[in-house]
Amino acid sequence: MSINEDKWRLFIAVPLPPEIKQKLETWCSEQKTRLDFKKWVHTEDYHITVQFLGDLAPGRLDELLAALTRAAKGIGPLEMEAAGIGSFGRPASPSVLWAGVRGEVAGLESLHSRVTSENRALGFVPEERRFSPHITLARKFREGARLDPAVLQTQPDFGRWTADRLVIYRTHMHKRPMYEVVGSALLT
Repeated sequence: MSINEDKWRLFIAVPLPPEIKQKLETWCSEQKTRLDFKKWVHTEDYHITVQFLGDLAPGRLDELLAALTRAAKGIGPLEMEAAGIGSFGRPASPSVLWAGVRGEVAGLESLHSRVTSENRALGFVPEERRFSPHITLARKFREGARLDPAVLQTQPDFGRWTADRLVIYRTHMHKRPMYEVVGSALLT
């Protein structure tokens, strides 16, 4: 039980199919000796974040789901691809290691815009930084460790899929996997 049980920590995301998650996990397992990150994301937790929301009372979940359904209407399924590797933060000590997202990225950006617009009416303020779709693989590079730059120059292909839904994830801090699906909306 969390300290603030009357609030759930939530975010909106595009889920990944099991076969893409498995390819990402295989690649990460092979890189763990070359990339010294403190925290590797659990296979079940791979996703593409559309909007981080923060805390919400569970009683407002239906309201959020209705907004998400409105945002998803008219977008239609998106052809996506997970490929390439990159990082955020200083090149010598990155804060995040990620896999790239390709395919119908313009549709994903439109979806992001619609989701944040609908959720603004519920009191959620969108982030000011530009939307940069990616799949987080690891966090917190260990200080003093050596980063093999060749890894960040690779362009592995993790596969293609049709994204047909958005999900609302609830975060359970300090659990593995840490994300639980508490709602979803089809891209129609």
